[in-house]
Amino acid sequence: MARRNVDVFGFDELEKAFKRCEKKYPDSADAFLMAAGRQMNKRTKQLTPVKTKRLRNSWLLKKVKLYKSGTVRVVRVQSAAPHAHLVEYGHEIVRGGKTRESGRKLNRVQRAARGIKSGGYVKGKAMLETAMNESRTRFGCDAQALIDKLTKDLKI
Repeated sequence: MARRNVDVFGFDELEKAFKRCEKKYPDSADAFLMAAGRQMNKRTKQLTPVKTKRLRNSWLLKKVKLYKSGTVRVVRVQSAAPHAHLVEYGHEIVRGGKTRESGRKLNRVQRAARGIKSGGYVKGKAMLETAMNESRTRFGCDAQALIDKLTKDLKI
């Protein structure tokens, strides 16, 4: 059987266009992720309950970072306050002493012997989770717009 050489017209131009898109992608993706992170950080601050404003002012937006051996870009919203997780997820109200000893949780009998009483449970506010769910709905549309913007100048 004889092999034929097939010439594909326009393949070189297509390859060059893809390389142009590939060069533009990191900068536009980073800008897009930072904008989405700023929106989420702002919404998280709005949803945070105010008692002393320390928790509200502790929300930080970290820069875009490559994750998983350079294939995934990540932006983080996090709190520097040591009590942020307690407000986010909720916590038990305890009066009368420490509930842990040597890193272990004390059981009900041990707590009663030490005079430690449970005063109920405070439900979490879920401010970060709510902000993340809200931003997740917009993220798909905005990402599609970014892809359209990157690929619109592909002229083949």
